[in-house]
Amino acid sequence: MTIPDSEIIQQLSLGEVSRWEFKQIVFKGLTPENPSRNDFADELGAFANGIGGVLLCGVTDEGQIQNLSREQMIALDHLLAEVCSDTLDPPLNIAVYHRELDGKKFILVEVPQSDSVHERGGQAYIRRGSSTRRMNADQRLRLAQNRAQNRFISFDKRAVSQTGFNTLSESLWESLLSTTGSADPRNALKSMSLLTSNGSEIDCATVAGVLLCTKSPHQWLPQATIVATHYRGLDRTSGQLDSQEIFGPLHAQVSDALRFVVRNMRVAARKRPGREDMPQYSERAVFEAVVNAVAHRDYSMSQRRIRLSMFKDRLEIESPGQLPNGMTIEGMVTSLATRNEAIASVFMRMAVETVPGSTNRQYLMERRGDGVSIILKETQEIAGVLPKYELINQSSLLLTIPAAKLELSPADATITVHSNGEPLSNVHVLVIFPNKTWQQTTTNDSGEATFGLYTNDLPMTVYAAAEGFTASIMSGHLNQVVSCLNSPNNP
Repeated sequence: MTIPDSEIIQQLSLGEVSRWEFKQIVFKGLTPENPSRNDFADELGAFANGIGGVLLCGVTDEGQIQNLSREQMIALDHLLAEVCSDTLDPPLNIAVYHRELDGKKFILVEVPQSDSVHERGGQAYIRRGSSTRRMNADQRLRLAQNRAQNRFISFDKRAVSQTGFNTLSESLWESLLSTTGSADPRNALKSMSLLTSNGSEIDCATVAGVLLCTKSPHQWLPQATIVATHYRGLDRTSGQLDSQEIFGPLHAQVSDALRFVVRNMRVAARKRPGREDMPQYSERAVFEAVVNAVAHRDYSMSQRRIRLSMFKDRLEIESPGQLPNGMTIEGMVTSLATRNEAIASVFMRMAVETVPGSTNRQYLMERRGDGVSIILKETQEIAGVLPKYELINQSSLLLTIPAAKLELSPADATITVHSNGEPLSNVHVLVIFPNKTWQQTTTNDSGEATFGLYTNDLPMTVYAAAEGFTASIMSGHLNQVVSCLNSPNNP
């Protein structure tokens, strides 16, 4: 998935800015003639040499969509690919998407910030505000030096321009420092990669510093938010019940995202024999999933945000970026890897406080790296099926957590207790579910004990005991024969 329609519609009404450019395309037959190949190269290179951006092809300067044909979009695809591989030096990687709004088609091009300086014919351009400017030799040299250094520095440790020590809020970093560090906070923050001199005498906040220790990180990093939406039905066309764009430092985003889920998920309750609450999702699993998303997402993707989407039957968390450091989905349970070393390190010392789902957790992240295992186990127990991880377009990681089924029937399951083929009455039956709920009942004259169920998928364990008989324990799924009693004389 790429930029949502709502964000594109908003930008079309606002016009071009530093990260957005519109290009009306003139065709001769099916061949795109204007802008020229060189013009495209300069625009794409300027975004890559700057902070990245989005190019909307087939959109006028006034924000009107031309409605390109399928054949025109294919021809434009080929031109863009040739420009990036043949005209720009070094070649540039971009992401191209065919999009449609109100029945009108256009092409959306995402251009990431590059670690190189991209040139055309010895000339390099950079995006300044809503315009493209040619760089002089001195500017190109300084940019090349900075980009060369950045190749060896993880993105969260890079300097954020026009920031400094005073950009970081003392109320947010104070609790992170030791007694020794508090005596010299500037150097302590540098040792944590929240502040850097970036090879000069001027101190700048790093990406991690802005994300963790400023109250409004999106002022410098607009992509650093969570878009949370609760949909009425099974897909995004079903209408919205609740929505919120979550801002603030990362630990506050985790807390607000959990509260969004808690207030929107359904919880069933019943008295049998005492009150039992059965939520749609494990708060502990959602907590681990949100922490992982904000800690490990690719913050260099300047046009992408974390998306938390609640549907009638599932919860989805989409985190921008591929898996880091060669990790695979199959190896996520046993492997430890992080894209953002500074963020992960601070999360391991940041107190969790009262975030929903953080029971028995002292810090936002633990060094054991058992978050994925917790997500799998907790979801299996409460919903009866495992969650699913998948890579989308090689550009984002999608976690789908299925919802527990909360509908109850008056008598969804019956346990029959017998000995030598004869039913036994007044046998105490205890049924325990892996989601930490239980029910207790007694068999009737037919040897039957009935109880209500939340779902037909959960496994259960049954204990049964009666005077003069040994207790028998059986485990199984609810649609199986689950228990009987054995006589001491007939084992």
